[in-house]
Formats: sequence, C-alpha cells, structure tokens
Amino acid sequence: MLWRTGGVLPIFLFVFAVVFTLISMNELRSGLAFASRGVEVMGQVMDRDEQRVRRDGKWQTDHYLTVRYDVAGKPMEMRRKVRPRVYEASDIGSLRVVRYLPEAPNRVEFEIGQTLRDGGTTRWVALGSGLAALLTLWWKGARAVDAIRARKFGRAEQVMVTGIRKIRHKNGYSYRLQWVDQDGVEGESLSSGSQAQFERYPVHSTVEVFRGVAGHMWWVGDIGPRKAAATVPSVAKH
Repeated sequence: MLWRTGGVLPIFLFVFAVVFTLISMNELRSGLAFASRGVEVMGQVMDRDEQRVRRDGKWQTDHYLTVRYDVAGKPMEMRRKVRPRVYEASDIGSLRVVRYLPEAPNRVEFEIGQTLRDGGTTRWVALGSGLAALLTLWWKGARAVDAIRARKFGRAEQVMVTGIRKIRHKNGYSYRLQWVDQDGVEGESLSSGSQAQFERYPVHSTVEVFRGVAGHMWWVGDIGPRKAAATVPSVAKH
C-alpha cells in the first residue's frame, strides 16, 4: 500500500541521501588530505576551453583549465573543470597557485581548499535529502495507514462516477477515476498509467469506496476489497 500511495518518493530520497553522503565523505577525506599533506606550487595556465552540455533539458556551459606545474622538478599538465569566475580570471600564460598530493601528483586543486568546501556543501545536501526522505516517508506512510484502516474499519459507500481525469506528464499521461458522493463531495482514485482499468466504469455508474479517519474516500479498486469476518465456530452442545 505504501508503494501505491507514493512510497517510491521517500525511497528515492533515501538513495539520493546515501549517494551524496558517500560523495561528501570522499570529498571531505580528500580535502583533509590536501590540507595536511598538500604541496603548493606555482602553475601556469596552458589552455582554457568551454564545453556545451545538456542537463535536465537545458544547455549549460562547463569551463576547463589546463595548468602546467612542476612535481619534483618534472613538469605535469592537468585539465580540470573550474567555476566560471576562476575561468574568466585565468588567461593563457597567467600564473596561479595550485596544490597537489605528493603521493598522487595528478590529484590537484586549481582552487586551494575547494575540495574541502565542496565536501561540506555536499554533506549539507545529503543531510537535507535525508530529512526530506523522513518527512516524505511520514507523509506517504500516514496515507498508507489511513487506506489500510479505511479498508478494515471505514464505512463502505456507493458513489457515482463522474469521469476520468487525464493528467499530462513530461513522459506521458496518468489517469484518475473521479466520483461524487451523496453529499456532493468529490473524490478520485490513485493515479494509474493505464486508462483501461477505469473504462469499465462509465459516467453515472457506481463504485464502492471506504471512508478514512479524516473522511478521505478510498476506492476499493486501489486498496482492495474488505475481507469478510471469519465465521465464529459454534460451541453449542448437541
């Protein structure tokens, strides 16, 4: 029932929070390594370029710098993505301080301390995602509990179908069966990606619903029929 009432959202947020927690831990660990063992040297900007990428349906521009720096007297060049502000301030041939790890010279910061700052930001994102997941789980879980209670204990009613609501999404459509009760209060089913299951209920036909604690109407087609009470065995003596 939790899945039917939107339980996929808190699961997604929990996964999102775990992923960002792991990313933040890695960035913070790297940032501390740069802070404790990093070697700062003067590097020279050898190249700068932009790359157009499409994210979330929008075109964006990424900025990259190629910097040459010396490691134990040997030159090394690395290309890294940088923020637009750093890109604009770095002309070809200009000098800037970079920091690398002596045990891994290819791990380099073009902005001193940026790795640690990114780790802190990602940690807050992970924390926010975790809190959002808990709140969403409480919200969706409360709906699922209300649906289960309505099926077991709620008043069963017959309501009149008024139509099917078609909802447009980015990647398609979803559908909801709509109805009205005897007092004129409107209600609708949980959403479905298929309209076929609702077509058997034409306008003015009746369907069964169960009333939740707060008066919400749950369609029997969403939460299932109520189980009949078990027969009480007779103990009379013959």
